Amino acid sequence: MIKESNRKKLCVSSLVLGIVGLVFSFMLPIVSYACAIPGLIIGIKKRKKNYSSSAGISLSIVAISIALINSVLGIIMTVKMFFSDKDKSDDEDDE
Repeated sequence: MIKESNRKKLCVSSLVLGIVGLVFSFMLPIVSYACAIPGLIIGIKKRKKNYSSSAGISLSIVAISIALINSVLGIIMTVKMFFSDKDKSDDEDDE
């Protein structure tokens, strides 16, 4: 069995990983994934009606969601930029 102090430490680590993941989800989604996914796993494994564990789980879910949206928007912008440059060069060649 895991001692109560070890369970609290794991719940706090889940909370900290969720916070770090949330902060980096706007800037660097890859860092957010690296922090929020383990935070979510730890929080789910150690959830025993503990508030910090629930907060860590919810923060990790929000961080993963924002990072996923940020990643998708980045891919869309990159693809759009790539094809818009290609269209401009085609138009210049026609003139």
